[in-house]
This record gives sequence, structure tokens and C-alpha cells, in this order.
Amino acid sequence: GLDCSPHRDMISYYTFQHILRLYCFVLFMLCLLMYYNTKDEDDAEDFLPTGHAYQWTSRVKKRLIAHELQDENLNVPVLFYFSYFSKLQNRLDDCETAPSIFDINFSNTYWQLVNIQSPQIFIFSSFLDTRPLSRINVNQYSGPAIRILAMVKGDLEMISEIPLICKVWTGQTVSSAQVTCCAGSKSVLDLSTNPTAQLRFSPTQPVRVEVQSADLLWYKEWGWNSPDRLQAYLLSCPAADLGRRKTKDPGLPNFVLPAGQRALAIVQDTCERPSNLLLLNEPEKERSEGLAVCLKGLSFPDKDISRDLAEWIEIQFALGVSRIVLYILDVHWRTRLVIKEYSRLYQQKLQVIPISLPGNLPNTPKLRQHFFKMKVNQKRQNEVLAYNDCLMRNINKAKYVALLDLDEVIVPTEGSLTDLILNLEQISYEKQEVYDSYCFQNFYFFTKQEGSVSTYFSNANRTRSGTSGEFMKCLHAVEQVRTVHNHLPIHCFSDEESDNCSVEIVDPSLGKLHHYRETCVGILNQKCEELQGNQIQDSLLLRFHPQVQQNLDSSKILEKYLI
Repeated sequence: GLDCSPHRDMISYYTFQHILRLYCFVLFMLCLLMYYNTKDEDDAEDFLPTGHAYQWTSRVKKRLIAHELQDENLNVPVLFYFSYFSKLQNRLDDCETAPSIFDINFSNTYWQLVNIQSPQIFIFSSFLDTRPLSRINVNQYSGPAIRILAMVKGDLEMISEIPLICKVWTGQTVSSAQVTCCAGSKSVLDLSTNPTAQLRFSPTQPVRVEVQSADLLWYKEWGWNSPDRLQAYLLSCPAADLGRRKTKDPGLPNFVLPAGQRALAIVQDTCERPSNLLLLNEPEKERSEGLAVCLKGLSFPDKDISRDLAEWIEIQFALGVSRIVLYILDVHWRTRLVIKEYSRLYQQKLQVIPISLPGNLPNTPKLRQHFFKMKVNQKRQNEVLAYNDCLMRNINKAKYVALLDLDEVIVPTEGSLTDLILNLEQISYEKQEVYDSYCFQNFYFFTKQEGSVSTYFSNANRTRSGTSGEFMKCLHAVEQVRTVHNHLPIHCFSDEESDNCSVEIVDPSLGKLHHYRETCVGILNQKCEELQGNQIQDSLLLRFHPQVQQNLDSSKILEKYLI
């Protein structure tokens, strides 16, 4: 017979190797768990409060729970709060105490109510604005700003007269070589006497600065601004003493910020216990040159838009878009699954922001949908807040931002959108002009839903003439635009005196806004028959179809969820 002993020895050797590797791996994981469970308490990483509910929860599991809560509550400083829970709650002085995240006066899930009687202020998000042109000027202080997006119900003139205060908890010690004023003071920082003051704060002592401006994100001339209507506002505070400057030039708002989250509350009295607590979103350290696209709050509770949305996302990336931000009110269950898959597939390129209507506005999906149909202008006034939220979220993440609907695509005549932007910038340079936004005329591609597989590629005919003005959509320069409407910029930094914006209407020979609809928007109903009867062929988008289809096929997302 055959002598199999060498083979048995070989098998035994490899079996031993596998067991040894498995033993080493298990030992390594045990050591890692012991390290995180016995780490020094002073590292401010006790993410969940001690108590009966969590006394047997490991430190690693606490971190996982905290991060899950943070992912679910994007505008609440969950990690900051759990990091400093004991320090924040053990303070007897209301002047310094931050509210528990369980004591926040939430409204309709994603909004927080400021504790004042009138006007009603519902805050949604806050941002540290370090753009070079984004200076807030208070007497001798000129530097970065804190921006808070809010919906306000009441007299429009009242908001500018009410003294509001931003209280900011830095989460880290911010100090300087010389403490120039009022360290430990409970008063509001006086920037008129100390415009460049650098204070020494403990991790749980807030910085207090007054709200300096309230910009209405809607032109009063448009109407629909009665006191009983919710209006979108951008509130601004000076970002004094949140960090140290990289340079000695006070005109350069380049800050070195300590690591970790920061929290912000809006109060009316300095020592008031806040009813709100927002995460202070901070820009990326490195500036990106890309293009971001923002899609307004999707509200399709009954209609399955999975195929259109998947195709629209792939078209944007094929055109050269570097980042997409989706706002979700409510969508069909299958659409929600497709969005979840795309969030996993494009983790660094796709962000999903859940949103609701503020205050007393309806928020059950079907009632809200009817509200949008009956109250079109109120719908638009709510949409504008999400557009400005998206602009702020893309500070340093994109050079330009486009605000589009699901039935809209900006299509360059040649190359990609990146090529088009470079071409537009070169033309502006040669003309010695600086534009805040490049805006594209609207051309309709009338679609027939029955029997068509693709909304965007099934029709290669468009209206011969385009519509401009309020029908345009733009590429907004993030560094130059302060606030936006869904069609045009509202306030810009380029004109310091009047905040007016410089807009360039792009020649249709360079690029167009493709608008895919069954019929015209209501305001063009009388002209729609003429537009439908005067169409020409336009197959410019079709050149991206092979790449889009390849990406759809390779991801298998539609195949997985569509019957």
C-alpha cells in the first residue's frame, strides 16, 4: 500500500498553523476590548451616561450606540453631549449648563423651538462659515461667522429687534498666551472693546456672542409674508474665540480648531437654560474644486420613483458631479430601499438629509402632499431653507453648487460639467468679470410615461426656444454666494454694500437645463401648446447613456428592488 504518513504530517502542520492564527486573532481582539473598557476616564469618551440601563454596557458598545444615535440625528450634537455628560449636568450654574439632549424642545422630529414667546423660531441646523469673503463685521471685529438656519413665524421686522444670543460649547480648551478679557465672565463677549480677544475656556464653559443679522431668504416684493406665515431666515453670529488664527492678519479667517464636536444654542437671556442644542457643523479642512448637486425634499409617499432616482443619480455622476445631497420628506418604501443602497454604494459622494415641515404645518405624508398642491408658495418658502442648508454643507466640499429637481439635468454641449465650468471661468477671465452664479436657460423635453423605460433617454426632442428668468437653474460659486433661492442667488459677498449678485446667463450653445416633464409648469400653460408644437432634436445627453446603463447594471440595485 501507499505510505500516506508524509501527507498526514503536512495536513497536521497546516491545521496547527490555522489554529495558531485563530488563537492569535482571538487574543488580539480580547486585548483590544480590554483596552477600550479600561481606558482612562479623563479621555472624555464615556459616550453614554452611567446608570442602571447602561451599567453592564461595554465602552465599545457605548460608542456604537452613540454613533448610531448621531447618524439618526444629524443636527444634534450627540457625540459632544455624551462625551461631556457628567461635566455638563453636574454644573449648578445655568449660565454654563447645556441642556440634556433629552430636554430639547423638539418640533416635528428635526426642528428645535427657541424659548421665546414671539416670534416663534424653529431652528434646523448651524454652520461655522470660514469662507474668506464671509466676514461678519461687528465694530472692529471682522472674521468668520456662525450661520443658523431657521423658520420664523411672526412680524418680519421683530426678528431684527429681538436680542438673541448664540451660546457655543467648544468641547475643548481654547486658550491663548495672554488672556485679554473677561475669562470666566457670564456676560456676552463685547467685541467693540476687544475685537481680537482670545479667551481661555474650559471644555464645558460656553462662548456667548450676540446674533448680529437675520437675512430673510425670500424677497419681500414677492409677497406671501404675512405675520402668520413661516418664513426662512439665516441668522448670523460672529465666530469669536472658537479657535486660534493661523496667521497674524486679522483679515484672514483661517482658524485652527480643536478636534471634536461643538454645540450651539440660541437664547434670549445670557443665563437662560437653553431649550435647544444644535450641532455646529464645520467645513472640511481641505478645499475641494468639485461640483455638488442638491435635490430638494422628496415627497412621493405613493409614487415609486426608484427607477428615475437611480438613473438621475447615475446621470449626475456621469456628467462629472462630485457630490449629491438628497433631502427626504417621505418616499415610497421601495424608493427608500434604493436610496439606502446608493448611500452604501457612494458613501463619500452621496449624503441623505431627512427633513420635515416646521411648526404647525402638516407632516403626515398624504396630508402634506395635498398641502404642497394647495399651498404652492408656502411649499417654496419651506424648500428654500433646505437649499441654503445644502449650500452651507458644501463649504470646502465643492466649488460650485447646483439646486435641481428630479426632472432636471444641466447638460454641457461638449465634455463634462467640469469641462464646462473651466470654459465658463476662462470666458469670465477674458471678459475681466467675476460672476457669482452661472445660470442656464430651461428647455423642455416632453415625456410620455406610458411604455417608456427611461424618463431621460426615451425622448431626444426638446423645445426650440428656452425660457430664462425664474425658470433658470444655476451653478452657484460656494465661496461667493451667501444665500440662495431655488432659481437664483439672493445675497452675495461680491457686493459688500448692497449684497447684490452678479449672474451670467450661459449661452445655450455651451450648455442647457434639460427639463423632463409631461407638460409645462402652470405659469406657462398658455404658452405650452406653442412650445410643444415647435421642437427640434437634441441628443446631447444620449452620449452618457452607455456609462449610466453600465453603472445601473453593475450595481444591480434596480434589479434587486424593482419587480
